[in-house]
Amino acid sequence: MKKAYIKAYKFRIYPTKKQEIFLAKQLGCCRYVYNYCLDLHNRVYKEEHRCLSKKEMNAQLPVLKKQEATKWLGEVIAQPLQMAVQDLDTAFKRFFNKTSAFPRFKSRNDRQCFKIPQNAKLSNGLLKIPKLDSLIKVNLSREITGKILYVHISKTTTGKYYASFTCAGEYAVFEKTGKQVGIDMGIKEAATLSDGTQYDNKKALKSIEKKLAYTQRQLSKKQKGGKSRQRLRRRVARLHESIKNIRHDHNDKMTTEIVKNHDLLAVEDLAVTNMLKNHKLAKSLQDVSMGAILTRLKYKSEWHNRDYIEVGRFFASSKRCSSCGFKKEDLLLKDRSWTCPTCLTNHDRDINAAINILNEGIKIQSGCGA
Repeated sequence: MKKAYIKAYKFRIYPTKKQEIFLAKQLGCCRYVYNYCLDLHNRVYKEEHRCLSKKEMNAQLPVLKKQEATKWLGEVIAQPLQMAVQDLDTAFKRFFNKTSAFPRFKSRNDRQCFKIPQNAKLSNGLLKIPKLDSLIKVNLSREITGKILYVHISKTTTGKYYASFTCAGEYAVFEKTGKQVGIDMGIKEAATLSDGTQYDNKKALKSIEKKLAYTQRQLSKKQKGGKSRQRLRRRVARLHESIKNIRHDHNDKMTTEIVKNHDLLAVEDLAVTNMLKNHKLAKSLQDVSMGAILTRLKYKSEWHNRDYIEVGRFFASSKRCSSCGFKKEDLLLKDRSWTCPTCLTNHDRDINAAINILNEGIKIQSGCGA
């Protein structure tokens, strides 16, 4: 069975020095337009008590290109400049919908990107973009399927360039397995399944996190403005990037494996944003990327026609005996195992919780649960 999709493929690209100059100019122009429109919006709001529309912000582009001080905006691809305005408009909508903070000015030290919605072509591992007379080498680590809709070019804080191709096409849906699973998200183990399987993503990070801590200590001792400080800052950025890539790769493979092997997935509806406000748990939660794992499980379940059931966050999954239903009210967070006083079953805390989540998920699916 095949299903229509819109999917992104991300690959590293290797521009030449000349191409890097052009890409840096395009990134700088997009950043300038974004910051200019944000500043203009703030001034208009302060003076006239109204917000600028996307149409009004886009109208500034031809004006800026005609001015002597900013005529260099006409030397780059025009569409990414319009997309920068759209990004700002989206940022304001998210702010007013209370799903994001107020838009802030972009810095050249941040991760930078621009979007090409048309006229970008990929052939034999070479990328052609408008206004650049040479082809950019792309490290195609896997085959792209579907029609390319648009391309994102990004530059990381470590100076690496990437191209993300958003494509429309069809993909094969995972076959039915007849299996069901409950998933208990945790800090000690990233995820524990009701069949006893446990996933831990901390092992691969331990050595690199030690290097990061050591480098950060060295950085804190350096004077601002020095070359050694800049060198250590780049090293810290590279280590953060490595940690991010390891987490992403682990979580992607883990969630794909879980979705592929089960027709029904039951998880707790966790308020990760509120949990991050607990400073004692925040670092551990970020280490396991709990929110990212749940997001991946959800959209991959939708892709492959799996049932994704969310159990209420106040459901006592850890305290309830999965064998007889007894509820141990005095169970503490430090208690990793416990014995039910009613049926004498010895429980691993996380596996027991996963079994309870599965049972509750099945009830919810049948219309009998909370």
